[in-house]
Amino acid sequence: MTSKKRRQFWIDPPVQSQILFTVLVLVTGSVLLVAYSLARGLEAASTQSGQMFHSLDWFAQSMRMPLVVSAAVAVLASGLIALVWSHRFAGPLRVLAAAMERLKNGDFVSAVSVRDNDTLKEIVDDFADMQAALRGKLHADRDRSRKAAARLAEIAAGLQKDHPARQELEDIAQEIKQVLAQYRI
Repeated sequence: MTSKKRRQFWIDPPVQSQILFTVLVLVTGSVLLVAYSLARGLEAASTQSGQMFHSLDWFAQSMRMPLVVSAAVAVLASGLIALVWSHRFAGPLRVLAAAMERLKNGDFVSAVSVRDNDTLKEIVDDFADMQAALRGKLHADRDRSRKAAARLAEIAAGLQKDHPARQELEDIAQEIKQVLAQYRI
C-alpha cells in the first residue's frame, strides 16, 4: 500500500502562490484597517474629552508594539492557513493532470487517488470511476476484436492457398489483433 501523503508542500507554485498572495493581501488590509480605525477612534476620543484620555502620542508609543506583533501573527497565521489550504486544492489538480496524461498515453491501469480530506476528492473519485468504466469497455472491445480476428483467421484457413482473399483476410485478422494491444488495461 502506498502512502497518500505528498512529499512536497509546494506542489503547484503558481496556483498556491496566487492563493497565498490573495489571502495575505486580505489579511494585511484588514489588520491595517483595524489599526487605522483604532487610531482614529482614540484620536477622536482624545479630542472630544480633552485631557481625560491619554494622548495620541502615548497611544502610538504604548500600543505600537502590540499592534505590530498582532499584525505579524495574523499575517503569518493566515499565510500558513492559505498555504495548507492551497496544498489541499492544488494537490488533487496535479494528480488529475498526471492521470489525464497517463490516460492520453493509453494507460488505463494506474490508480488515481487522493487523501480523504483533499478539496477535490469527489472529482478525483469520479475520474477514477470514469477510468474504470473505460477500462471495462476496452476489455469488452478487446474480447470482441479477438473473436472477430479468430473468425477471420478461420475463414481464411478455409480458403484455398491461392485464393486472392486469403492473404487479405489474414492481414485484416492480424490488424484487428493489434488494434487494442496499445492500451494498458
